[in-house]
Amino acid sequence: MKHRSYPTLAAAAGLTLVLSACGSGGTSSGASGGEPATDGTFRFAMQADPGALNPIMAASSATGEMSKLAYDYLIYQDPDTSEIKPWLAEKWEETPTSASFTIRDGVTCTDGSTLTPQTVADNINFVANPDNGSQLRGQTVPTGATATADPATRVVTVTTPAPSPFLLLNVGARLAIMCDAGLKDPTASNKKSLGTGMFELTEVVPNDHYTFQRREGYNWGPDGTTSDTPGVPKTVVAAMAPNVSTAANQLLSGELNAAPIGGPDKDRVDAANLDSVLRPNPAGQMYFNQIASNPTSDPAVRKALLQAVNLDDLTQVITAGRGVRATSLVGVEPRACVYDSVAGNIPDFDLTAAKATLDAAGWTAGADGKRSKDGKPLNLRLVYDGTDDPRNAAAELAQSAWSELGANVEVTGGDSNKIIDVILSGKDNSAWDIAWVQINTPLPSTFAAYFAGPIPAAGKNFASISNPAYEAAATKASGLTGDAACDAWAEAESEITKSFSAVPFADSVMNVYFNKAGLAFGKSYTGSALRLYQ
Repeated sequence: MKHRSYPTLAAAAGLTLVLSACGSGGTSSGASGGEPATDGTFRFAMQADPGALNPIMAASSATGEMSKLAYDYLIYQDPDTSEIKPWLAEKWEETPTSASFTIRDGVTCTDGSTLTPQTVADNINFVANPDNGSQLRGQTVPTGATATADPATRVVTVTTPAPSPFLLLNVGARLAIMCDAGLKDPTASNKKSLGTGMFELTEVVPNDHYTFQRREGYNWGPDGTTSDTPGVPKTVVAAMAPNVSTAANQLLSGELNAAPIGGPDKDRVDAANLDSVLRPNPAGQMYFNQIASNPTSDPAVRKALLQAVNLDDLTQVITAGRGVRATSLVGVEPRACVYDSVAGNIPDFDLTAAKATLDAAGWTAGADGKRSKDGKPLNLRLVYDGTDDPRNAAAELAQSAWSELGANVEVTGGDSNKIIDVILSGKDNSAWDIAWVQINTPLPSTFAAYFAGPIPAAGKNFASISNPAYEAAATKASGLTGDAACDAWAEAESEITKSFSAVPFADSVMNVYFNKAGLAFGKSYTGSALRLYQ
């Protein structure tokens, strides 16, 4: 099993359950090979207004994307290699229950104060404190985590009462660091930035644009980036552009320097030969309800349903021809581990074999071709996000395939709130059989709460999965770090796919295009990565 994982180095990330979302991550050079521009304004498109701007309080993707302009992180994880590099921390170490970071000296905040190790520890403890109401508690900062700072060695140590998978990445690469003023007044950062980033917020026009200005003297960015690095813009404007066609027009005209473009507008943007980075997004994850009263509690039914539908075709339909087959449930970059849990673990498309699977399990076909077992008809209910045409078409394709297999298939589409209410509220855990939802996370450990433990409303195990092999592998993985942890998590996820409990089948790919601009590293709008070209 091929995988790439983050290394354990001592050198000089609630999860949101959604129906569609953007990932992050890639690299881009300058457009058309231009020379770096001096100063200038970098304008990029935001698809949604962030509302709240405090990055250690709000967990929305829009807040996270914009905060990277004004706030730094302890470490940087390269999305292409998974290598960890220095940022606010010069070196680091980890164990299953701790992570320590040696904080760089000489880092300053937008208000002129100096970032201290104690400030870093205070950030972690702020998020961990339930009284503060941070949405990141239990995600980037594990529940029960505590942080201490040693001013003499400049080491901040985070400890957890039990093993916490990927603690180093969660705290180091996925928690923006707020300066003291922002910790004292969490609402202050909605009007001005209170971090150590390359850019400082200077103008807020909600639902229209946000303006940032470069900070002089910044010299601690990844890969040695400073405010004097050629091509770093003087001004950055995050402009709200929810309409993709409008964003494409503005990108092609040069009004925007960067924008994510998908759908039918992608072809005309591709024709302009602009540089781009790829942002993969989980687009198709299929979960089977194993509560005892449902037909999908029978592994033969689950296997037959996978055999009866062509997942290659389903992928192309659900992504409107712009996607690829998924190889793992972990689809958001930068992924902590990269592996293939699908190959060799799910059956090939074969309708004849699917019918034979059901025959052998006692699901016999009547004169009308419809199947039943012990007098109980094979009635299936698919719930999915029905807010766009490709997903509706994919649901119709699956319904047709499973009907040909001999099932009575009812499809229910709705927005994400409706579907999540059906599967997670606990009102009626047997009200569905097959769900297409996406759990967007870069960490395989996130799935443990969804694949084991109590069902809703007491827990998150919405598919009522009981898989001792998965639980054993996940327990083993939770006590490991680095490559060994990734091997164990790959083994755990494979137990889920080969039991036909949850199967990732489609990833969509969105391009972020650049016009006379690019990223020096990574795939997101990190302030010190932005570059303008002539």
